[in-house]
Amino acid sequence: MQADRTPGGAEREGGGVDRGARSAGIDGRPVSEVVDRPTKPEVVDRRPERIEAMFGAIAARYDLMNRLMTAGLDRRWRRAAAGAADLSPAQRALDVCCGTGDLVLALARRYPGSHVTGVDFSEEMLRLARGKAERAGLGGTVEFVRGDLLQLPFADDSFAATTVAFGVRNVTDLSRAFAEMRRVTRPGGRVVCLEISTPPGGPGRRFHELWFDRLVPALGRLVAEEGSAYSYLPASVRDFPTAERLSLVMFEAGLAAVHFVRFGFGIIAMHVGHVPGAGTGAQGDLAEGV
Repeated sequence: MQADRTPGGAEREGGGVDRGARSAGIDGRPVSEVVDRPTKPEVVDRRPERIEAMFGAIAARYDLMNRLMTAGLDRRWRRAAAGAADLSPAQRALDVCCGTGDLVLALARRYPGSHVTGVDFSEEMLRLARGKAERAGLGGTVEFVRGDLLQLPFADDSFAATTVAFGVRNVTDLSRAFAEMRRVTRPGGRVVCLEISTPPGGPGRRFHELWFDRLVPALGRLVAEEGSAYSYLPASVRDFPTAERLSLVMFEAGLAAVHFVRFGFGIIAMHVGHVPGAGTGAQGDLAEGV
């Protein structure tokens, strides 16, 4: 199946994941063997204490660096993720690894009357997020909680949708992260993941290598005065599953009808999975596209 274009300008993926795949295996292999890191993985330090300290150190310039690294397009991508959450009026949403709260605010603006909770384990990031919410006049409809994605402090089925933007790449246990997001999302709800991805090839792959491997670390040293954090970024992307493999991680975590679209020459992938229940079809089906 050939890729086509969606109205928002994203590349629509088709045929990347076989509809016949099941958790028992793919081509005779367990899914856990198929969904792996690169053949020659880098040693990427994702210890929670290290990640928390790193984000605390760059918090003050985190938003500025996001705008510079993406030419401001990260806001558009977050709005797309908010749209993919597909909330009904007055429903509750959760954004994990919320950072300074941009996706939380995008959700609150997209769905007036909803209540959005942001979770992050960096208190400095949360402090900035609360300030942004108050300045935006959204302090009454959003809240920010300190917590760990791998052990979310919420009961099962608490939210109509759970989102994560540019955060799941930093966790030590990817399967557990998606299992937790699925657990707190009610049946019929959606889990939306927006993340940096390695393009499959072509100009996007070459641009990705130039931008993330060379220019981003230099920009981090110059603007954020924190070269190590922005050297970590490209290393963590190289050590992260491809978009196709991430679909399988979400599938194995119990999500149904998993699909993704690419943005920005394939540098960004947005995955959407459904918690099995009303309107999602049989558990275990992997959609071929959006």
